Amino acid sequence: MPNVKKSILQPKNDVVFKALFSRGKPRITQAMLEAILKMKIDKLELDKSTDLLNENADDKNGRLDLRAIINGNTECDIEVQLVSNDNITERFLYYWAKMYAANLKIGDKYSDLRKTISIIILDDVFKLTKNLEKPQTTWKIRENEELHLILTDYFEIIIIELPKVVKAYHKTPNDEVLQWMLFLDNPEKEEVSRIMEENKDIKEAKEELDRISQDDLLRRRVLNRTLEIADQLQMKKELEEARKELEEAKKEAQQVENEKEDIIKNLHKLNIPIEQISKAVNLSEKEIKEILSTHSYN
Repeated sequence: MPNVKKSILQPKNDVVFKALFSRGKPRITQAMLEAILKMKIDKLELDKSTDLLNENADDKNGRLDLRAIINGNTECDIEVQLVSNDNITERFLYYWAKMYAANLKIGDKYSDLRKTISIIILDDVFKLTKNLEKPQTTWKIRENEELHLILTDYFEIIIIELPKVVKAYHKTPNDEVLQWMLFLDNPEKEEVSRIMEENKDIKEAKEELDRISQDDLLRRRVLNRTLEIADQLQMKKELEEARKELEEAKKEAQQVENEKEDIIKNLHKLNIPIEQISKAVNLSEKEIKEILSTHSYN
């Protein structure tokens, strides 16, 4: 019985991303990094020391989706973030700091530290740039009051928001970063087929993706990761719903409190004794007096 070709895997799934760009053909990774960083890469060393397909999604040891040394003097990592959360900015900083600190070994000097770039591909809209149309932003440390100088060139975080890519691509279809991100977002889009006619690197990436998509072991790991992500998304949804319910409960409680205070003030205006007011609103006389003393009214 002939083998049936399996459906193509989604490269923005972090398991697939690692298999494609960390364990695949280095030229593909180099081409994507050159587009994102807008620089020529003469030498690219991929760090393959981590077992890429055996990771805990919430691992705080700082495992990265892709880590590389560029031109011998710059550390760079790419992390695909499929599930956003309230602490996502802190997570970005944590991964950058983890990688920067790893540059320095025992006996090294601070001058041995290398420029460190974190690239975050976010399958969501980043809260700080939600009103910005462009998908890619670059973050550095700078003096913020008078000089506006960059403190150091060694710190750089690049964030790319996939939900903004399609609209931006239609405005500037020749932008190679957008072409790569369109491929990551959905390699089966009609636009990607047109891109491959001119961009040989993305064409090669698509061919490599087709090849690894036939790997049964990888597909099982992708399925496990997909179910894990679905659980995280469900938990996030439930947490957001619980927060909304809590906020509504707080508003309702405050409204009841305000109404009760209004009743107390109105009864007091009618010269109703505090003892009777206390019984009417089910509060102690002390609480009644405190409300009357802290709220001015006519």
